[in-house]
Amino acid sequence: MFNMAGYAEVKRLLAELQALEERLMPHELEMLQSLKAKYTEPQTPDSFDHTSLNVMLRNVEIRKGYRIDPRKDGGRVIDLPHIGAPKKD
Repeated sequence: MFNMAGYAEVKRLLAELQALEERLMPHELEMLQSLKAKYTEPQTPDSFDHTSLNVMLRNVEIRKGYRIDPRKDGGRVIDLPHIGAPKKD
């Protein structure tokens, strides 16, 4: 059965994040665009999508207290050396 209240909540979160678009990190912006496309038509929302939107909003709030510029700092990648499986004797 279609969950209209859940769909309305997801659309509200999408609109709220859209207003904060310039403050989203690149991976968050990519996810926002993907979820906007997914929820153009009414459907019962996936709980993972709802949680993801809430986490993105929380992250924007957390970043307020730090000097993080999504345009400059978003490209950081933790590049750890790849260690293959241990060799068998």
